[in-house]
Amino acid sequence: MAIHERDPGMVEGGGQRRGSSPPDGRSGVRASDPTRLASWLSLERKQRLAGWAFLTPAILYVLFAFALPIIYNIVLSFEQTSPATIADITAPFAGLANYRFILHDPTSIAAIVHTFEFTGGSLVGQFIIGFSLALLFSLRFPGRTFARSLVIVPWLLPLIVTGVIFKFLFQLQGGAVDQLLVNIGLVHHPIDWLDNPHLALWTILIANIWLGVPFFTLLLFSALQDVPLDVKEAALMDGAGAWQRLRLVIVPIILPVIEVTVLLGFVFTVKVFDLVIGLTGGGPANSTQLITTWSYNLSFQQFSFGEGAALNNLLLLLAVICAPIYLMLNRGSLGRSSGVER
Repeated sequence: MAIHERDPGMVEGGGQRRGSSPPDGRSGVRASDPTRLASWLSLERKQRLAGWAFLTPAILYVLFAFALPIIYNIVLSFEQTSPATIADITAPFAGLANYRFILHDPTSIAAIVHTFEFTGGSLVGQFIIGFSLALLFSLRFPGRTFARSLVIVPWLLPLIVTGVIFKFLFQLQGGAVDQLLVNIGLVHHPIDWLDNPHLALWTILIANIWLGVPFFTLLLFSALQDVPLDVKEAALMDGAGAWQRLRLVIVPIILPVIEVTVLLGFVFTVKVFDLVIGLTGGGPANSTQLITTWSYNLSFQQFSFGEGAALNNLLLLLAVICAPIYLMLNRGSLGRSSGVER
């Protein structure tokens, strides 16, 4: 029978060699092994440098495309600028004069009011039509897939093209809308939609609702598909009607998606520019001027760059307000979906 000699480097009652130290928790690297520890630290440093190397182009893009223009616009709003000073790095300091101007200028105030009227009306129309179409597409009927594909058509067109199309539809001479209303007997003579200060805002509102319906329809339709079938069947077995099932069962389940959709719709609508420029250009008599269009007018047509920047900063303020709300709603919806409050 072979007798194995005891390793003098082993401690009796244990399997650890004398002179060795336990792992220090870094991927099995022993603290007493400086070569391996240095190698591990070098590898970790290389991984961090590689991560920053991949992030650097994205960081530079964000700084160049977003941060610098925002900072420059804020600085510009506190300066007294003109075509002679716009090429210089700095201009005479104006303090709050540009902000006082937009708070006392009737056209600027009207543009702010029009923006919120336009945004509120668009969200109401887009949500009602989009939710109705989402409910319709949740039913099974022939041609449902083809009908769903038609809904995204407005998304395929640039905003400026949509503005031109609606300009032809609503024009006084030969406009399709006037022709249709006259033919079915709703009006007796064509309506001047685009040159009437009381109707022009409604015209761009109708066009923007048409543009935003696909966004609401697709998101709400996706949310409706996530409603558990057994929940709807249980409500049906309890005797709940269609309206009760919608109001008491379906809407509470998809409420997080509705909140996020409406918030994103607000952000997309409050910054509309191309549609108004292509359809009315802000007229007639500035009746369709929004914050974006009037800021453009002040900056690039009247060359009041500081006043235009001050008005445009109102949109920046709205973005600063909406961003944390969006993050909060997203975290809340994730918490409800996972059953954990965050």
